[in-house]
Amino acid sequence: MINKGYKLVCLVLVFSAFASCKKSKDPVVEPKPEPPVLSADKVLKTFAFKASKNPVLVNDVNGEIIGDTIYARAFAGTDISKLAPVFTYEGKKVTVGDIAQRSDTTINDFTKLVTYNIIAEDGTKKSYIVKFTDNGVSALYINTNNVPITSKEVYVTGSIKIVSNFKDVAYDGKTEIKGRGNSTWYDMPKKPYRIKLDKKAALLGMPESKNWVLLANYADKTLMRNELAFILSRNIGRAFTPASRYVEVYLNGAYLGNYQLTEQIKEGKGLVDIEEQPKGTTTLPDLAGGYLIEQDLFANGEPIHFYTAKNMPFVIKYPDEDDINQEQKDYIKNHFQKFEDALYAADYTDPVNGYRKYFDVNTYVDHYLINEVIGNPDAFRSTYLFKKRDDDKIYTGPIWDFDKAANNDNRLGDQVHGLMANSAFEPKIWLKRLLTDQSFRQRIRARWNEIKPKIYALTSSMDPIAAKLAVSQVRNFTKWDILNKQSYLELQVNGSYAGEIQYLKTFLNDHIAWLDTKFNSSEYQ
Repeated sequence: MINKGYKLVCLVLVFSAFASCKKSKDPVVEPKPEPPVLSADKVLKTFAFKASKNPVLVNDVNGEIIGDTIYARAFAGTDISKLAPVFTYEGKKVTVGDIAQRSDTTINDFTKLVTYNIIAEDGTKKSYIVKFTDNGVSALYINTNNVPITSKEVYVTGSIKIVSNFKDVAYDGKTEIKGRGNSTWYDMPKKPYRIKLDKKAALLGMPESKNWVLLANYADKTLMRNELAFILSRNIGRAFTPASRYVEVYLNGAYLGNYQLTEQIKEGKGLVDIEEQPKGTTTLPDLAGGYLIEQDLFANGEPIHFYTAKNMPFVIKYPDEDDINQEQKDYIKNHFQKFEDALYAADYTDPVNGYRKYFDVNTYVDHYLINEVIGNPDAFRSTYLFKKRDDDKIYTGPIWDFDKAANNDNRLGDQVHGLMANSAFEPKIWLKRLLTDQSFRQRIRARWNEIKPKIYALTSSMDPIAAKLAVSQVRNFTKWDILNKQSYLELQVNGSYAGEIQYLKTFLNDHIAWLDTKFNSSEYQ
């Protein structure tokens, strides 16, 4: 009995031990959870500044994200020191430095470069730099201590500051300022101005000068007709074409609009390059030049002017009205009369003794063609001319005044298939006489074909100018709400800035093609 019981106990113990050993050899392993996969997404999707959240802005500024740079194109003169952007992104968070950023809430100073970091869930980051640009259109501040500018004759003293890229002071100095122009001054609410600095300065990279003009371009809703004429003049190699830059003008703190800052047409090196006459000059050879003259329909409103026997009106621009004497007035008047007499003489076409003795045909033909291409109704009632000392010839240029050109004056009607020689305003008697000379017409044809590629390329300049003015024109036409209405003498109201650009481009393309046929016709052989 004892042995049997003992054996049973031992068997149970052995079985238990075996079972225990089996358990220890084959434990049950619980599966561990997979670690979470952290996203590496870190992309800035949109970035903008809303005018509704940033009171200093007139319009929304939508950033353009190119690579790792955000370009914010804003209106010159905008205070960008305290702006809060709105943005969307893929990632965990956005920081500037160590400071977390909230869309539409966090304010930063954008007068310096600001770097936005998009942090991914996995801790990696991508950085974007915000760069504000004024598109090359600087802000020009005029301060007259609130003295109004009401006269074309009387200067008002003041100061001018030009600021580029929102913070870079390009110029800061004293000036005098007065009104300028004829219809642009008397008939239009956006006034043009003439500026005389206290000393010469190279404004915005242009040649040094004391004398500058602010063109309002009110009648031109593209804001670029004058600039296109200047571009064509430079491209065909004219000796002097006024340099110009677009600016945003503020007068005593009030925004006036987009203006074109240009060199004043004056005598001097790099300008109209004629000799300076010593004060008090009364005898030859100094008396022979130089002279700067404007053929001007409104000459009788200017202090120093004269008329030829055929009633052609001229204003003497140099010597200055304060310095010129009677001998100088008589000399230049008599010299212009010599040309007119030769132009209407029986042998006027004689290449030696005819009108060419006193008149440079080449500069006049260039001037004429530019005015025909742009379709300028004022081509012959405002023309600059000059005479050098040791040269009997009268030269033509520089070009000026194209704001009502290119089918922008309803008094002329549609001029797509029209010549300014026929349609532009008087006085045109000299031109009409010149056109009766076959060799003059042949010169028009020859010169046209020489410069034709540059003429056809003119409209390719329009889109870059429109891009430069993309922000500026919006503010300008917010101030001057004229895109949807007749504001002066427009032949057609196009309803939008893009419509005005297309209207001008279509006119120029069609008009140039028509002129090409015209100037290569039998009339010009």
